[in-house]
Amino acid sequence: MSQHYHIGVFPGDGQGPSVIQAAQQVLKAVSKRYGFKIKFKEYPYSGAHYLETGELCPDKVVEELQEHPAILFGGVGHPEVTPGLLSREILLKIADSLDLYISERPVRLMPGVKSYLRTKTAGQIDYVIIREHSGGLNGKMGGRVLKGTSAEIAQENLIYTRYQVDRCLRYAFQVAQSPNRKGKLTLTCKSSLQPHVYDLWARAFKEMGETDFPQIQRSYMEVDDICMQLVRNPESFDVIVTGNLTGDILANVGAVSQGGAGYAAIGSLHPGKTGMFGPMRASPEFYEVTDLQANPISAIGAAVMMLRYLGQPEAAHKIEEAMIVTLATEVMGEGTILSRFQTKEVADIITQRLLR
Repeated sequence: MSQHYHIGVFPGDGQGPSVIQAAQQVLKAVSKRYGFKIKFKEYPYSGAHYLETGELCPDKVVEELQEHPAILFGGVGHPEVTPGLLSREILLKIADSLDLYISERPVRLMPGVKSYLRTKTAGQIDYVIIREHSGGLNGKMGGRVLKGTSAEIAQENLIYTRYQVDRCLRYAFQVAQSPNRKGKLTLTCKSSLQPHVYDLWARAFKEMGETDFPQIQRSYMEVDDICMQLVRNPESFDVIVTGNLTGDILANVGAVSQGGAGYAAIGSLHPGKTGMFGPMRASPEFYEVTDLQANPISAIGAAVMMLRYLGQPEAAHKIEEAMIVTLATEVMGEGTILSRFQTKEVADIITQRLLR
């Protein structure tokens, strides 16, 4: 009996609808080839929807999402909406409610894609950033007094529990020991400015590594140093694990090195439960340029991540092969913009290769 997957879809704003549609096209094609079925349920919540209706993401929708094994999320943002509102009340509301405590960012430079690090080629950039996504500086604790006066005080609190740290580290160790990785795990933090949080992460890292993952090569690097080394020597990294804010920044460094946000997929995960996948949405151009030339590779890469998460590794590998051949033989462009093709044409090329 074939597997059935009911996937929630948030096309979102800007390039989101076109690149998510491309990912859906590829998923439909590969599901037919490998004998499983995917049914998509689309949700309209986005900046455009909010401006039209005043509605963000209702609680009942978030509850319904728990019944989906995975979600495709295009990205929300609109210049006419208060900055941060859409992210907080749609994207982060979903992530928090589903306890998507891992943000996973594979950073891989594929053949045929030009890195902004012009001395690096495919094979030299291939690592994974594991970012803890439920604690740290998440905007939930802090406050301000005397707003608008010369004595105004604003405060954000960086807080981690041992439970949050342990479950993130365990996932990172498991990724590092997987067959396609090199067995190396690097912890990064800012020990001088976060001595208490650093101490918690460092002790947990050492204890878990020695007890449960002695075969994994462990190292620590300060965040300012790792930023420089990701530019100078990205080939020296395998898996990186870090806290919420630091991971957010490092993910953007990684995206630039692999050709830009148009090639960068992201997964927000709770292993064994619902996962959310989509293109990296850091670039402002994601919400501004014509969707006809939106680069769908990041969204299709997110579909690959989703299939692996759902337990369909062969189908995921087949899409990845088709992507690699397409990128190696066609000039696609840089970042979120395609140079020769429209979005649908790229999806068609990859789909045709899936059927060969």
